[in-house]
Amino acid sequence: MTGEPPTEWRTNRPAVLVALAILAAVTLTTGLVLLPPSAGAGLLTACSAGIAVVMLRAAASGRSGGPRLRVLTLGCGVLLTAGAGAASAVTVVVAPDVLVAEVPLPTEIPLVALFLVALTYLPAILRPLQRRDQLARLRVGLDTVGGAACLILPPWLLLQNAGPPRGAAITALIAGGAATAVVAVAGVHAIRHRAALLWCGSGAALSLIGLTALVVGIDYPFEPNAAIGAFAGAAAVNVAAGLLWYGSVRISPDAHPMAPAGSEPSASFPLLALPIGAAVLGTVYHLLNGHSLDPMSIVLATTAIVAVAAREWVSAIALRRHAEHLTDQGNRLRSLMFGAADVAMILDADLAVRWQSPAAARQFGLSDQEVLGRAASVLVDPEQADTLHTFLAARLVTGAASPGESVAVRLRDGFGRWRETEWTTSGGDPAEPGRTLVVHVRDVTEMRNLEQALRQAAHLDQQTSLANRQGLRRAAELIHDPGALIVIELSGLTAIGDVHGPDVADVVAVEAARRLRNQVDSADVPARLGETRFAVLTRCGAVRAHLLAGQLLSVLSAPYSVAGTVSRLSAWAGLTDLTAEAEVDEVIRRAGLALRSARSGPPASVEWYDEQMEARLLRRSTLEQDLPGAVSRGEFDLNYQPIAELPGQRPAGVEVLISWRHPTLGPVPAGELLAQAEELGLLHQIGHWVLQRSCRLLAEWRRQHESLWLAVPVRPRELLDPAFQVSLRTALEVNRLPPSALVIEVAEQDLSQEGEDLGPRLGELRAYGVRTAVGNFGAGPTSLSRLRVLPIDLLKIDQGEFGQFGEIMDVVVILGRRLGLEVIACGVSTPADLDAVRTAGCRLGQGDLLGRAAPAEHFEAMLERSRDASHGNS
Repeated sequence: MTGEPPTEWRTNRPAVLVALAILAAVTLTTGLVLLPPSAGAGLLTACSAGIAVVMLRAAASGRSGGPRLRVLTLGCGVLLTAGAGAASAVTVVVAPDVLVAEVPLPTEIPLVALFLVALTYLPAILRPLQRRDQLARLRVGLDTVGGAACLILPPWLLLQNAGPPRGAAITALIAGGAATAVVAVAGVHAIRHRAALLWCGSGAALSLIGLTALVVGIDYPFEPNAAIGAFAGAAAVNVAAGLLWYGSVRISPDAHPMAPAGSEPSASFPLLALPIGAAVLGTVYHLLNGHSLDPMSIVLATTAIVAVAAREWVSAIALRRHAEHLTDQGNRLRSLMFGAADVAMILDADLAVRWQSPAAARQFGLSDQEVLGRAASVLVDPEQADTLHTFLAARLVTGAASPGESVAVRLRDGFGRWRETEWTTSGGDPAEPGRTLVVHVRDVTEMRNLEQALRQAAHLDQQTSLANRQGLRRAAELIHDPGALIVIELSGLTAIGDVHGPDVADVVAVEAARRLRNQVDSADVPARLGETRFAVLTRCGAVRAHLLAGQLLSVLSAPYSVAGTVSRLSAWAGLTDLTAEAEVDEVIRRAGLALRSARSGPPASVEWYDEQMEARLLRRSTLEQDLPGAVSRGEFDLNYQPIAELPGQRPAGVEVLISWRHPTLGPVPAGELLAQAEELGLLHQIGHWVLQRSCRLLAEWRRQHESLWLAVPVRPRELLDPAFQVSLRTALEVNRLPPSALVIEVAEQDLSQEGEDLGPRLGELRAYGVRTAVGNFGAGPTSLSRLRVLPIDLLKIDQGEFGQFGEIMDVVVILGRRLGLEVIACGVSTPADLDAVRTAGCRLGQGDLLGRAAPAEHFEAMLERSRDASHGNS
């Protein structure tokens, strides 16, 4: 079983609802006939419960047009009213003589409900808060006071004729009148949610009036007209429930555009006309019947008169201020019209010019005699007349402003010249809406000429008259045949500007552009992409494009004779294919990458783009971007490889090797890392970190192995940096290490390149007590005489430089002994290598067989094993 109703119920639902409605109507009619009038009025009031249920269901399901809280609050108020009517009807029949605080129970129930319903309606009608100025708030307050006085006065006079006043009726009259005035004025003066609050405010006011009439009618059961008043109030409650349902459920809060404060229609309408009329008629009727006015009536009448007078005075002030504002706006508009650059015209229903602004004579030399009475399309180019007529006719029909829509036509001015203009509309003339059209004509001749000049300039380099990047992009889009793009970088223009002045540098750049233009074919497109970067878009194949690039580099590298000076430039070129598959910007990017690769070679180098080159360059760019800050991010690792004494393979020293754990590229070897750091000027920072960290570990290790020393590879530029000496001394002093515990290692290739400058630096280290070593001996052209004069202590020979250890090892060991150098055999990886090294008489060895490079904790474990083995042997 499910919660769905049976099919027969869904099919016969309309018939069932009609039957229930007929049954309810019959029951209500029977009750009204058989029950006392007060009970019948209460029962009629209870009929509004059906509408309350509909409102509450709409709020619960979220199908209401207004805010859910408003629908829920108003629905509860209607339901409370209906419940009070039903309860009062029951008490009239069951307990008509029961008194509560000297008030009959049938009267007390709707009286209490009146207060509760008012407290329920007020928050729903007074929200949202309305934005008003002080005068508008004062006018709303005066309307509320005057309306309350006018609503209370007529029934007060009627009650005076009915005999002694009764407390319940008087209380209901005062409270109901005041609450009715508040909700009615709030609904009429609403700015936000105006469409909904007009209905809801009227319904709430009518509901409170009906409930008040019900209380008064029940409180005077023996008055002949009391029953009529009670029934009228009950009917008003049901009508009010319908108004509240429609305003809260069916009407969207902002169905109409929000009017500015004070401009709503009811703000200028005499809101108190109907209540004042009712008060006047009631007072006249009261006096004609020979009755006099009691003090309360006089107070109410005086309050109403004073409120109306004050309200009209406030309205007069508001109208005067509004008139002053309109006058000021008119003066401003008039000044704008006289000083505006645009020409304003008012066209009639036939699109003939009825009026034109004074700017027409000033901007176009058109007098009123030449324009007024003529069709607007006659003033423009005949070929564009139909276009203008269609545009204006469409705007005249719609009558709406079109600030974003315009039509461009040529207008003949008073001197016979054609002027480029743009026509827009701003709706109809407020004085005659629907039959006129306001047109604005703007002269855009200079702007069009400027746009054309800018379009031409946007594709050319101003200094050399070559195509710029935009022009090159446009030319490439127009070429559908395969070709090539050559990008050339010139070096030396900045130096020429620094030495000979910027004017000479500009002349050299222009001369370079002339040479470039003269060297290429007429079908090729030379361009300037930057201050020192040029390009050629050619339809040549790969071979001819490569030859053309070489010729261009040769021509551009030739001397430049300018202003009595001779200047030279260096040039590099990068090439890439121009295909239909690749976008123009992608082709330029690829050529730039090829040029970047060529810049790493000597001048006049030419490189062709390929994917492997891009991968290398992208890797290099990534390293350049990420290397700064890698130390602080903790991405560097230090591994330590032992240098062993060959007789017993006991660690005599250790070499520190740095590597980089890149987050995306993975491990970066030391050679690539240090080369990149050297280019970025980060050698000192990284070297300082390596020295400090390694020396601290060495100090700990030397507590158990006093003779252990540390070898640190360094680059020549780092060694030549004066800050290196400071870092080295600081690391030794802080960790209390003797200088002999440290070995500074320089590769032989670096020694041959920087040998003249490195000698004194190595001598300073030796004088301080730090030992020096030459690594990878045999990889460079270092002569024996150079080894003799350089302050070197250790010589490291790598098996990879000689293929295998053998007789060459004997020669190196003998040579080292004669020069006073200790030889270290590197790359010992097999027992055969170890035997060859021992046979040659080498005391120190390094390689995977003797111990792989490992983190510090692994090396410490190796030291412990070596010490334990030594103790066991002893």
